[in-house]
Amino acid sequence: MPPRPLAATMTEPAAPSDDSRYDAIVVGAGISGLMAATTLNQRGLKVLVLEHNHQAGGLMSGIHRQGFYFDVGCQSFENMGILFPLLEQYGLLGTAKFHRVRYRLKMPDIDTVVMTLAQTRQDFKLAYPRLKDGIDKVFDRHQSTSDLIRALFVPSAIPYVQKESAAAFLPWLCRALPWIGSLRTLLFEDFTDWYKGLLPCDTQDSPGTLLAHCGYTKMNVFVASAFWHLWAEDYWYPEGGFQQWFDNWVKALEQRGVRFLFNRSVTGLEKSGDAATAVLTRKADRFTTGQVVYCGDYKQAVHQLIGAERYSPAELARLGEVRHSDALVSVYLGLNLPAEKLKKILKSAHILYFPTYDCRTALDLGDPQAHAKAFLEVSAHCVDDPGLNAPGKSSLVLQAFTQRQWMEGWKAGEQPPQAGQLRRTSQYKELKDQVAEQMIRTFEGIFPEVRRHIEYVDVGSPLSTERFTRNHLGGTCGFELNWRNYPFLNPLAHTKSPLRNVHMAGHFTVWPGAVPTAALSGKIAALRAQRALADIDPRDRP
Repeated sequence: MPPRPLAATMTEPAAPSDDSRYDAIVVGAGISGLMAATTLNQRGLKVLVLEHNHQAGGLMSGIHRQGFYFDVGCQSFENMGILFPLLEQYGLLGTAKFHRVRYRLKMPDIDTVVMTLAQTRQDFKLAYPRLKDGIDKVFDRHQSTSDLIRALFVPSAIPYVQKESAAAFLPWLCRALPWIGSLRTLLFEDFTDWYKGLLPCDTQDSPGTLLAHCGYTKMNVFVASAFWHLWAEDYWYPEGGFQQWFDNWVKALEQRGVRFLFNRSVTGLEKSGDAATAVLTRKADRFTTGQVVYCGDYKQAVHQLIGAERYSPAELARLGEVRHSDALVSVYLGLNLPAEKLKKILKSAHILYFPTYDCRTALDLGDPQAHAKAFLEVSAHCVDDPGLNAPGKSSLVLQAFTQRQWMEGWKAGEQPPQAGQLRRTSQYKELKDQVAEQMIRTFEGIFPEVRRHIEYVDVGSPLSTERFTRNHLGGTCGFELNWRNYPFLNPLAHTKSPLRNVHMAGHFTVWPGAVPTAALSGKIAALRAQRALADIDPRDRP
């Protein structure tokens, strides 16, 4: 378990005197936005948070439906020596009780719960004795990556976690020197090519066939290898669910003086010269401010808020080329089955289920049966946290990779990004029903009797993600998880914008986009906003 929280060290801000004037406005109440608001508030600033959705959380939101609770996006998160220390230093670690979660890998010839890398290596070698040399080479890399993560992601060493300065960046990178010889492979080699080079993929019964084709599209070796470290060492879940945690965080900040407005889509910035002077919303709000921290979709900010004319042609061309990360489709199942019985069936709160060796992340955009061929991530946190649902009930989420463009945009058509409205055509609803049927049928390979217990079914498509988070194409991890695709020079946090008082944060601004790095980007952007505001004569503040 993470350490217990320190006593709160927040500075009590002055009582608001004008509900339309703020020192800083944070756009977006996902984890980066909440961390930015927390950082600014701790330094005594008057802060407003504007959120497009009706609640905080972003891709970590949760929903309650007919007595069942579901996490709609992320199903667990990694700490990476970042998130818990940040919560601790702001006196917020007590907003939830966090539990370690385990992943079960179920493939045609192996079924194991990942407890350690050494144990998982041995399980693979026992399942595939003819491939033991290749498996050893694969897990040697995973162990080396795990050692690198342990060396780099130490709270006292990571820039801005405890040492709030870019001066810590070079010493932090120097910690990676023992791995310098492998950085080219880690950062620039595609995980598919790497797996194919170590494990045969030309036979139907090889784990290499799965490992080389299942994962985020074009992720590099470092990301692919880091997942194994995280499964073994560093995935967590908040007791009571993600939404309860975020609701508690919001309440704590409101008590400290931060103002939150939900259902507020930001539609524009008023500008004077090279600065933003006010933030505008679809509900005709106008809020004046000295600093803005924007935590949403990066491309949307460039083209709809800041203005493409403020970027060079080269910058726009590069940003136009980079790809968003894969989208997910989620099937939410509410069951009339006690959580303890479900646990006996699932064995773990998370399962990565590969029913055949033919599973692939890539899908034919015109194939209506595409999701019947997908592998599943099954998440059922109620098996460790029965209080998530009513007594005698349980809930689980089936997720698979997909694309927003599948079947002509899920038969919902293209929509103006600024509208944020979902066209629920009858064809769209039929496609969602078909996908739910396909994914439930796959899940029956783990739980053959599941249909007898289903009381509630719903589907979250990439269009749902687009609607609630505004992430273009329903992307889940910012930009695609490979180094070559990242559009900025600074991998730690690309916070700058052409407007001197608009700072960028969120999973699009760090590489790779993930929960802890997104949170850290929120702190970095807030620190820069606060320092910029400190340079302004108080008489000239909004």
